[in-house]
Amino acid sequence: MRRPIAAANWKMAMTISESQAFVRRLEPALGPWLDVMDIVLCPPFTAIWAVKQARTDGRIQLGGQNMADSNDPARMGQVSAGLLLDAGCHWVVLGHWEVRRYLGDDDAAVHRKLRLALDAGLRPILLVGEARDQSEPAEFALERQLTRIVEGCTRSEVGRMVFVYEPEGSIGAPAPASVRYIAAGCGYLREWLRRGFGEAAEEARIMYGGSVSPESVPEILAVPDVDGTGGTRRGRDVDSFMGIVRQVALSRGV
Repeated sequence: MRRPIAAANWKMAMTISESQAFVRRLEPALGPWLDVMDIVLCPPFTAIWAVKQARTDGRIQLGGQNMADSNDPARMGQVSAGLLLDAGCHWVVLGHWEVRRYLGDDDAAVHRKLRLALDAGLRPILLVGEARDQSEPAEFALERQLTRIVEGCTRSEVGRMVFVYEPEGSIGAPAPASVRYIAAGCGYLREWLRRGFGEAAEEARIMYGGSVSPESVPEILAVPDVDGTGGTRRGRDVDSFMGIVRQVALSRGV
């Protein structure tokens, strides 16, 4: 069975003191779940090191919300894969729709970042999904994104990645996409991985992202291809995030 995973992406909402207080409340509540599932926090860049220091051990894993598509130390106002590693990150989020829309990332830029992350030793959390204004079938968008972004990756690299199916229209929505919609998107993603990477497709984990609540997790995790989920708004509230973690753990019998 693939190891379950739950993640919280805080975007720009948490100060250093708020981030440290969150971790100090969260860690004791997680108990034995830290041994049987991956729990990833993605703080703002300014709080990554502080969150690392606030942990009592390294089982709560850290991720960067984005990274530069270059290792050039002269690049202004960005954060490289090496700097994320140095601050304590294990993971990095790539391909988020807000980065695509507001910072101009296209599939080629995400591909460059993916390659740099893998080469540096970071594990990518790769977000894919159809645009809000897209008229073509979702699987067309998924195939196009995956083909361009994952090009050149080995089976071993793909097996260590996490893929997140997050349709843009689900971001900030009152509720997640329907279970049927999630199952279709995540099922297509798994099948695409099988066609291109064989057995590595059974090792790679797939998450669903987009307006997840503790109440919606059991239905989402009933989809066989979904290995975990997470929260943004609810990922900044300890009780709500604990509810998501608990439901992910229970749904996978851990």
